[in-house]
Amino acid sequence: MKKFWIQVFLLVSGTFLVLYFSFNKQFEDFSLLSTSSQSFDYSTLKVGEVMLNIEIADTPNKRSKGLSGRPSLPLDSGMLFIFPEEKKYQFWMKGVEFPLDFIFIKDGKVVDIINNATPPSGNQKDAALTIYSPSMPIDSMLEVNGGVVSSSGIKVGDLVTLRK
Repeated sequence: MKKFWIQVFLLVSGTFLVLYFSFNKQFEDFSLLSTSSQSFDYSTLKVGEVMLNIEIADTPNKRSKGLSGRPSLPLDSGMLFIFPEEKKYQFWMKGVEFPLDFIFIKDGKVVDIINNATPPSGNQKDAALTIYSPSMPIDSMLEVNGGVVSSSGIKVGDLVTLRK
């Protein structure tokens, strides 16, 4: 009889442990998905004759996170950084794992471009990271996969139109 109660106890406690860890894992996954999917707004952007699906980084936290931690970016996509004032901003690629083209924008026109900025090596210290900046003050900047600018014909002077 004692053996029966030990088995019942183990079965019940094992069931509770499985349910507990299952619930906590599902809750953790849900909270991560819900916050990450809401962190960026999505839109389309036309640069010259090229249409892109973009994520909008328009707050300090969104701009700080940028594309870091992602293994890739779809070819027809990008991230648009919108700034509160016109300035000569500086950028680095901390945590970015793939080459990028930087398209610097002022008053709805492409004013400067940096092609194929190379991601840093995994063990590179922050102080050694390359700093990228436009040749003049800007109000926004578009990041796309490295090589997209040259393959799609985007050039300085192209008009940029955001469609929400």
